[in-house]
Amino acid sequence: MTRGELEALPGVGRKTAGVVIGVAYGGSALPVDTHVFRVARRLGLSAARDPVKVEADLAACILPEQRMPFHHRLIAHGREICTARKPACHQCCLKDYCNYSI
Repeated sequence: MTRGELEALPGVGRKTAGVVIGVAYGGSALPVDTHVFRVARRLGLSAARDPVKVEADLAACILPEQRMPFHHRLIAHGREICTARKPACHQCCLKDYCNYSI
């Protein structure tokens, strides 16, 4: 199934289509959810304010076979360390590379 076919389904947007392509079909996708968006911007991997552009910026520097694992790592980091409110910068192994670090 293609991204276009998935997005044509009711309630399926770009992010969900990317998750299905990457997880269910093992394809190369880098879905941008709120965690991926936040962490990518804080780390300076993208300055874009549009998730589609953030996805393109990340895809330009992440090998296709590493995109879903990278997506999952950014989500975990965003949930556990780099939270939207009160990020745990003191615990972050990436703080030296971060534009947000306190």
